[in-house]
Amino acid sequence: MPSALVSHNGRVTDTHMDDAGMGELAPAEEQRERALDRLGEVTTTTLVHRGARGSQPWWQQAVVYQVLGTADLDALAAMSAGVSHVARLGANALLIRVPAVSPDDPAARDVVEDFLRRAHQRGIRVIVSFMGTDEGGADRDGWHLARASAWVAHGVDGIDLGVSLGAGEHGHAGIDLGALHALVADADAVLTGAVTAREPEALAEHLHEDWLHVTRDDRLAVTPWEAAPLRATISDSYLQRDAVGAPAGWTLTDLTHASAPSWGLDPEAAGRRRRAATLLMAALPGTTYVPQGEAVGLAPRPDDPAGTIAEVARLADEQRGVPGSAFERYRQALRLRRELSLGTGPLAWVDDAPGPETLAFLNREVLVLTNLSERDVLVPVEREILHASDELLGARDGVVNLPPDTTVWISLA
Repeated sequence: MPSALVSHNGRVTDTHMDDAGMGELAPAEEQRERALDRLGEVTTTTLVHRGARGSQPWWQQAVVYQVLGTADLDALAAMSAGVSHVARLGANALLIRVPAVSPDDPAARDVVEDFLRRAHQRGIRVIVSFMGTDEGGADRDGWHLARASAWVAHGVDGIDLGVSLGAGEHGHAGIDLGALHALVADADAVLTGAVTAREPEALAEHLHEDWLHVTRDDRLAVTPWEAAPLRATISDSYLQRDAVGAPAGWTLTDLTHASAPSWGLDPEAAGRRRRAATLLMAALPGTTYVPQGEAVGLAPRPDDPAGTIAEVARLADEQRGVPGSAFERYRQALRLRRELSLGTGPLAWVDDAPGPETLAFLNREVLVLTNLSERDVLVPVEREILHASDELLGARDGVVNLPPDTTVWISLA
């Protein structure tokens, strides 16, 4: 799509023109333009993603709570009992891997139906994955299609194809995607999957050939914690996905190692950086994946999925309403994301950000700043600070100290 430089009160910004070449702005872009008018005397921005026009499907802006590891019937029962904390957190979808659970099995039917009913009652859509199992033998396509059909018949909202790690693995391990597309289309469900950004050719191939509703990648987890590479990889995500009409899919899980990044830091420093990266991710348009346990500061135990689910639910109840708790910080971020419609907004980089290692962008009328350096950055603040990944020193004379590894959201409304 062509672009044009336009002037706004002495500043120059880069904005995309519409197909007619008239420069008409979508409603989200109009909000961005108003924000620019309030940002300062001279600000240069680069628009990399246009805001959505009109109402959008739920999956293009979802917050997906991802249960890590493999869930059995005990884990599903635990999730049924604890699903309220997922809704309170602000997620509107839940992804759970259940390779050994057949919903048509008489021993499983009641547990499955109770789980789906409780989730749907709380406004949580359910996406299940059962990929990676050896069941089905030579007829793997038939087995996977039959299992998917059973889950869809019981009312799930999506099928996740898991992680595909290489180019040429079309259909995520040879699964008949055409049949699955037809199945979910009839049920108004979705197909999702994941490809590691460590293999960019594979990612591009899957985006152009698989036509999944959402394809998440781990670029935020595997890209160096530096302004230039992060800006480049986020821009590239929109460039790739906008070309095929797909939403960006964001996760902070390294898909190759199925783990959260530590950046070679000690646990306390890594936790602070993950909080900054999480708040950065939550402000990006597209679909966001929230790993189980992250919002309460608990690392899941793969050998005890049911126990982990119960422990996370207990910690969420304990932290609920406690100012400054991990749960309340996460909850506030997701509430603001929903109320401000950041999931469907535009994204424009602020080119003259304070400090060379400060990542800055606009989404609607929110300015997002992340300090990636090792030193504090002084940020002029004349508007409301909506949220921060960690505590900030009080503003003095219109300036606030932004510590290293900290993200802040500032309202320009």
